[in-house]
Amino acid sequence: GCRMPAKKQIPRDKILAAAFELLREGGIEAVNVKALARRLNCSTQPIYLSFSRMEELRSALVSEAVTYFLRRLGFDLEAGGAHLYGMDYIRFAREESELFKFLFMRRNAFEEMKSALKPVIERSMAQLMERYRIGHEEAHHFHDQLWMHTHGIAAMAATSYCDWDMEKVKRMLAECETYLSRKYQV
Repeated sequence: GCRMPAKKQIPRDKILAAAFELLREGGIEAVNVKALARRLNCSTQPIYLSFSRMEELRSALVSEAVTYFLRRLGFDLEAGGAHLYGMDYIRFAREESELFKFLFMRRNAFEEMKSALKPVIERSMAQLMERYRIGHEEAHHFHDQLWMHTHGIAAMAATSYCDWDMEKVKRMLAECETYLSRKYQV
């Protein structure tokens, strides 16, 4: 008898990589099955085989984006080196605005991001505890204040709301930490 041609198999990681490209270019709105099929030059079927639901693809994209973000920030679990309050965060927002918006400006994403970035946050808190001789809870509060301040500037950068000169931004971040830390000085 005649056999049907074999269905085109596309590895899951190849689909994910294409979805990640679309995300970087046009944000999460640009990521859909039709656009993916076009990008991969295939029918929609192989995509549905790997990701039966859009939600499944979205959460795969979150961990892909977090990994990319941490690599861009130069975070290393041993060496540390990255903060959510700092120039790298703002630079990332400027250079990867769609990814930044996907990670940090998505409805209800705060808790998800806090848990995804736990190692970075813990690391930064440990440094704050040491530098200012404060307890865990106080360091948590201090960290979030610094992050919120940085995030405000980053959000403006990501949306091209304004284009500040980076030297000015660096000064603002340093001043923010100085002012907020005054209450810990003996």
